[in-house]
Amino acid sequence: MRPNKTENDHMLLGLHTYSLYLHGIGQAWAGFELPWERQLSTFQLFDLGIKLGLDGFHLDDGVLESLDSSFLSEVGASAKEKNLYLEYNMSLDLGHFGIGIQHDLKDGLNTARNIGADVVKVSMDLPRPRPRAGSRFHPEVMPYLKETIKRLKSAAPMAESHGIRLALENHCDSFSEEILWVLKEVNHPFVGACIDTMNAWHIAEDPMKAIENLAPVAFTNHFRDDRVEFCRDGFRVKGVAVGDGDIDMKKAYELIKSKSPANRINIETEMGISLEDRDTALRLEIETIKKSIHFCRAVLNIGKERQDIEKTDPF
Repeated sequence: MRPNKTENDHMLLGLHTYSLYLHGIGQAWAGFELPWERQLSTFQLFDLGIKLGLDGFHLDDGVLESLDSSFLSEVGASAKEKNLYLEYNMSLDLGHFGIGIQHDLKDGLNTARNIGADVVKVSMDLPRPRPRAGSRFHPEVMPYLKETIKRLKSAAPMAESHGIRLALENHCDSFSEEILWVLKEVNHPFVGACIDTMNAWHIAEDPMKAIENLAPVAFTNHFRDDRVEFCRDGFRVKGVAVGDGDIDMKKAYELIKSKSPANRINIETEMGISLEDRDTALRLEIETIKKSIHFCRAVLNIGKERQDIEKTDPF
């Protein structure tokens, strides 16, 4: 079943707005606090998207300055005028980490409907015991998976009535097999997955296997690359532009393109850029996004035809 695309559809190219977290529009995550003020309004974000030649945005809930319905309607109208697709990103925050703004699926669906989004990405953000490796379906994790099933089952009829698909992400806390089990238990055509192409590393799962497992049921994705750097006492995983890391992004794209019902690729980047100099940090964040867009356009041939990517700083 491919509800989003046909064989003749071309893939669109969008941006997960967490890629601009240094600009102050990322979802609150892991206690991070930006040392300077927000740099982009929602409407400036859309203008930036047009300048970069993007087809749409996968919005973190932190992007929206207000959840008032009148403001959300303005956001939706602006995106529609600019021919930008929108997806909405929210967390259930089952581990009470303080991630995100909305934790109720029905609230999230209403927000998505007001802005004209047709997908709501859902992360569980559940606590996971150590050791993580090999801990699929751990007894301490099962109650959270069952709670997720309960919530998704309850929200699925509302999602269908709004024409909005719910996409459960393999966030840094869940194995692909656990996501598949939850989806099988929910058993609703408007409830599927969101693939993050590198999150599996956080729980010692092969990222390519996770992509392969989730692609057939994935309504959306976070198209992200990382690099493994070895050092004397082990290794560290470092964020890089798409195409510069150790995930086979060509293979990942082919799996998503051929197996997934999604007709979009949502670039995500997180570089771990130094916060000592604001202007430098903002410039590097934009440059990383531009480089990722170029890779997706020139190497993977994703999105609308475009001769080149803007080489000047859009600010």
